[in-house]
Amino acid sequence: MNDEIKTTTLLENVITYLCFKSNPLSSRKLVKLVYLADLYHQQMFGERLTDVVFIHHKYGAWTPEIETCCEELYNKGVLKEESVNTPKGQAIIPKPAISRTKIKLPDNGLRALECVITDWGNKNPDDVVKFTKTTVPFLVTDFGEAIDFTRSDAIAEYAQKKGIDVEEAATLDVLGNEDFANLLVKACASIKKHGKLLTHEQVFSKR
Repeated sequence: MNDEIKTTTLLENVITYLCFKSNPLSSRKLVKLVYLADLYHQQMFGERLTDVVFIHHKYGAWTPEIETCCEELYNKGVLKEESVNTPKGQAIIPKPAISRTKIKLPDNGLRALECVITDWGNKNPDDVVKFTKTTVPFLVTDFGEAIDFTRSDAIAEYAQKKGIDVEEAATLDVLGNEDFANLLVKACASIKKHGKLLTHEQVFSKR
């Protein structure tokens, strides 16, 4: 194989990038990494990276679109299926079929993906799944419904649940708690400056 095989759609480029950069990888981890790429991009730049429809599923955010896209990449010779042994038995995972390929992504998309790989590329698939199930868009979506990535503001969601406005929610329930307010500011600053989502433990654990 040579490096002239090209991906064509945005999702193909995102998946190919993640397959080259993530280790270890599994099919379920790949789905969650694409979900995180959308979430990071939403919080960093105000919009999602892809238009994949993710569903709130028992095992986290799920979509059949990624499997379909992987099939296209198998057919093009960009990816291949590889059988590996895992603690849970044998699994089929997507792996690069070539040494390199041309990946075309917008600069903002590449930044978000780089942050996802830095935070989660080398993490155990179970840890990635566990984290994605704690994210606000997943938590506020009913089972079986499409996940709305615009609902990623925890304070806004709290205000809606309590039937109060966002300013009141922030003042009474967040800013009234100095420790929590400091951690919230730190989390927001981290996203804006470094493009990094802090984990649940990093934001809410005591310092």
